Amino acid sequence: MAAAVGLDRRLVARLADETTRADLTQYADHVHLVLQAMEAPAESDGGDANPTRRALDIVAGHGWVVTVHDGPLEALDRLDATTEGETRFGAMNAAGLMAAIADEVIAGYFSLVEGIEREIDALDEHALRRRPRNDVLARIVALRRRIGLIRRTLAPHRVAFAALSRPEMELHEELGRPWPGLTERLERAVEAVENLRDLLLGTFDIHMGRAAQDANDVMKVLTLLSAVLLPSVVLAGIMGMNFKLPFFDEANNFWLVVAAMITFGLAMVLAARWRRWI
Repeated sequence: MAAAVGLDRRLVARLADETTRADLTQYADHVHLVLQAMEAPAESDGGDANPTRRALDIVAGHGWVVTVHDGPLEALDRLDATTEGETRFGAMNAAGLMAAIADEVIAGYFSLVEGIEREIDALDEHALRRRPRNDVLARIVALRRRIGLIRRTLAPHRVAFAALSRPEMELHEELGRPWPGLTERLERAVEAVENLRDLLLGTFDIHMGRAAQDANDVMKVLTLLSAVLLPSVVLAGIMGMNFKLPFFDEANNFWLVVAAMITFGLAMVLAARWRRWI
């Protein structure tokens, strides 16, 4: 392939190595654009698995575009599906096709953002439950790491895409000019990822608020229980004093004391209900 299109030897050596960062390099008669595509993990990997990062090299020359990647890519499959039967696709210049491929790579990030938004919405509902499980915080941490990975992979594309618009990196006339809205679409993707972090902070606030509410409910029950038992404790302490009174000589007075304890307890419960404490 390198001999057929006349690739630079340095570029052939670069294509043999997998890169982990987006980049743009201009050669004498072709342009090399490195993209980092991200694909959602398979269902068998579990819901908390990180997306898969896939390197995609795009080399564009006069009348040809070459893509180099390890295995099939969802971005290229989507492009193939959307252009199936499109008779004008062959009239696209090299820069336009390169921009179309880059746009599909960015669309993959939007798909990841949409999936994480659904997970955050489900996590919000889970955190708002009366007694949520203790896995909410662990899931928040897992989502935070996943969002950070997506952002670290997407952000370097700014440098590569910005180079397309610089005068010294302007593509050759025979290659054509790439879609000018590509940089704007990338910025919207970065903003969408940043918005995920804000949404996740909102989920954390909901979780902490729910935890505080549960703690308040527990303290309310303990306080009410202490208030109900307090008269009984006072009566028991008084009745246990070591001094002689005629009241202690009558055995049936024990039941009067028990009845007084129950009465005071019921009175405290009714007062709490009346004040809407419970």
